[in-house]
Amino acid sequence: MRLYLLIFLLAVMPLTNAQAKTLTHYMKTRIGLFDACSQTFAYKFTQNGRYDVKTTVKTTGTFGVVYPFKATYHAYGSFNNTKFMPENYFYETDSFRHRTKEIVYKNGVPQYRISVKGDNKRQDDITIDEKYKTSNDLLTTFAELTYLVMQNKKCDFTQFSFNGKKYSKLTSVSEGKENIKTPYFEGEAEKCELSLQIVDDTEAGFFFDKDETVSFWVMKDKKSGLPFVAKVFLDSTPLGELESFTTKIEVNYDK
Repeated sequence: MRLYLLIFLLAVMPLTNAQAKTLTHYMKTRIGLFDACSQTFAYKFTQNGRYDVKTTVKTTGTFGVVYPFKATYHAYGSFNNTKFMPENYFYETDSFRHRTKEIVYKNGVPQYRISVKGDNKRQDDITIDEKYKTSNDLLTTFAELTYLVMQNKKCDFTQFSFNGKKYSKLTSVSEGKENIKTPYFEGEAEKCELSLQIVDDTEAGFFFDKDETVSFWVMKDKKSGLPFVAKVFLDSTPLGELESFTTKIEVNYDK
């Protein structure tokens, strides 16, 4: 499992009703004794079947000194009741060097990727593995999960995702309702368990063991009625427990 699983997991925040809305989500993450990072997420689903999602993350505090990292991820495309069809996926990261990657789609099928590392830029055509031909980028896959929750269904979901080179299998399972209390929100929540398996890859990533499961709790905002992720928890990393909390949400209505 990669670090970006945590980043995208925190963004499962649906939009409901016919009127288009942009929902922005603010969170803070702690790993062990350290404040690890802050995140923002913005989602938009339109009445005519368009989606747009953008998320940012930046390491903070002592952790930001040890592992300086900031990133922006953006995906958009179209959707209907049966599938999501991405048009473009882009991310930009700054750590010890600057990197970008873009995947360009046609009719929901990835055509080529553009990668930049420092001063080096390359473009490569993408050949699809027929076993995973319905895969989307990871951010669009989370948009699919968001849409499922938007329909007042449980978070039971399985889908393959594609990052331009490798395929992953994302699985989310509902664990039922329970009452939770965070420093920012309190009430009934649906508990879900999520895992991301890198297909044909034994490398698990910096924070997570392969097939590690992350717990998250979905609540409903009392004012808007919109579901949101109130808490994320992973009981074991090399630096201790990982815990994330939503600190506030904002809903903006299109004029």
